[in-house]
Amino acid sequence: MAESFYSSGLHFSCIGCGHCCGGGSPGYVFLSDDDVSDISSFLGVSKETFLSDYCRKVDTGTYYRVSLREKKNFDCIFLMENGCSVYPVRPVQCRTYPFWDSIVATVDTWKQEGRECPGINTGIFHTMEKIEESVALRRGDSLIVLKR
Repeated sequence: MAESFYSSGLHFSCIGCGHCCGGGSPGYVFLSDDDVSDISSFLGVSKETFLSDYCRKVDTGTYYRVSLREKKNFDCIFLMENGCSVYPVRPVQCRTYPFWDSIVATVDTWKQEGRECPGINTGIFHTMEKIEESVALRRGDSLIVLKR
């Protein structure tokens, strides 16, 4: 197996720019049952209320996934002026950014994301082991799947 371009580690620190939380283009924050439990508990609402007030079903063609709602400007519903209002319990998708398979696949995909995210290649040093932990956490996240 070829050595990963990040075998010597990578630098990343969130600077709070909001690019990954909105930035004017639509997207999805897909949720697991654990994400729903953690955030609804943090907000002090039932899971049912959380799902109806803060989430939407996304049609993938063969099934539905559950995603956080977006504001009219496509920002995450939890993105506020001072950052994420559910930061301590943010979904796995958010916690593991930018260490996703699609972003750390190659040095080119990493550089491409760095053009959008000013925190890439700055700040905190992350070892290969920490990067792979994040990749594995996201890969192993059991996202909610609803039948059509």
